[in-house]
Amino acid sequence: MQVILRVLHIVLGTAWAGTIFFTPLFLEPRLKRLGPGVQNPVMGALMHVLTPAMMLNSIMALGIGIALTLKLRWGTLNLLLSTAWGWAMILSLVLTVAAMVIGFGTMSPTGMKMEKLGKSMAGHPSTPKEAQELGKPSHRIETMSRTDFVLILIAMAAMAATRYL
Repeated sequence: MQVILRVLHIVLGTAWAGTIFFTPLFLEPRLKRLGPGVQNPVMGALMHVLTPAMMLNSIMALGIGIALTLKLRWGTLNLLLSTAWGWAMILSLVLTVAAMVIGFGTMSPTGMKMEKLGKSMAGHPSTPKEAQELGKPSHRIETMSRTDFVLILIAMAAMAATRYL
């Protein structure tokens, strides 16, 4: 059972982290160069699928990770704060939860706001004011996406390091 949980945790975590890495490094910059006429519909279409999938994926990966940690150290949970392994796992947990809060608590509502703005502008070229209105949440999403990238990168490094602690 532990092997199955570990494989599931790795697969789910890889899918989630892969999306978090791919989006700010490759997808967002390319779409930004193509302009809001391409960027907004593509991101809108993707987010309808990615948001629920990544939410379920991240919750499952987090839950399985917590279950594995508890299973591995059940008799010695009091040592979590006194070992490098424990601190690495706590750091990973905190960073992962922070990434989830940013992703689903900040980026998702901002994306919905952008979609609503985009729909109100559909059918006509956007005015400079409309483009500016759309640019603010877009910039916020880019910043949060990069923040998530850094948080998950550090969390993954900490989890990988536990093997040697």
